[in-house]
Amino acid sequence: MNNIERLIAIEEIKQVKARYFYGLDHKDWDLWRREVWAPDGELHVPEFRPEPFVGWDAVIAYVSEATGDQVSVHHGHMPIIEFTSDTTAKVIWAMEDRLYRTQEFPLYDGSTYLHGWGHYRETYEKRPEGWRIRTSQLTRLRVEMRKT
Repeated sequence: MNNIERLIAIEEIKQVKARYFYGLDHKDWDLWRREVWAPDGELHVPEFRPEPFVGWDAVIAYVSEATGDQVSVHHGHMPIIEFTSDTTAKVIWAMEDRLYRTQEFPLYDGSTYLHGWGHYRETYEKRPEGWRIRTSQLTRLRVEMRKT
């Protein structure tokens, strides 16, 4: 991969993550399927389950159920992108999120508001349709929660 190809790949990976956040905040699971996840992508959520959710159907089913009537705002910042080959990359994204829930669908501890800061650790692969997330794991460094 030459320098121009590397810069194009970096921008394409950034666009995938932007679509990830947009799709999550708007609950556009079709966008996730078309433009974000590899068909065999894995979502790791060790706080809730030791084994990952594997494949579009499992990832989308879990996230769509877990978000319920939630309104969310997600931001990703300052990616550290390491190409492991011409078609694979490891990426760490600094992130911040705010989750707003109703009292009818609270978070796991009964809270209706979460403000979190942390990192996504992900792998990407270049497929015929473009770069896609292959694995994703969110770890939070700080969380503020409250009941409203």
